[in-house]
Amino acid sequence: MADKKTSNAEENKKVKSDKADSAKKSPAKAEKKKSKKKNPFKSAGKFFKSVNAERKKVVWPKAKETLRNSLIVLIVVIIVGVAIYAVDSLLALGLRETKQLAEPSTSASETVEDTTAAEDTTAADAGDSADTTAAAETQAAE
Repeated sequence: MADKKTSNAEENKKVKSDKADSAKKSPAKAEKKKSKKKNPFKSAGKFFKSVNAERKKVVWPKAKETLRNSLIVLIVVIIVGVAIYAVDSLLALGLRETKQLAEPSTSASETVEDTTAAEDTTAADAGDSADTTAAAETQAAE
């Protein structure tokens, strides 16, 4: 047992010393990596090569599949449009009805008063026009 404990302790010391050595070497590696500048044209070339490789992997649908999918989309759009129109119409109707209920209703006496007032103003206007007509006739006779 004692041998195993000492061997574990020795291994831990070795691991710690290896980490310390790698920490000393890592700044040197980081400086080397920083000093190396990548050629932007090579990077762009790799990018477009990979794009072309991916483009070749694409499986394009046949004309029948495209037509079928287009019809499905068109039918779904029409159905959803009709559903939205129906909901909108029902909500608008409900709002109109609640607005009418919220307005104060007029009683029969108020409507009678309004009609008599309107008749009085119409009669007064008719009397004014008769006066002007009579005045014009007298001036024409002279």
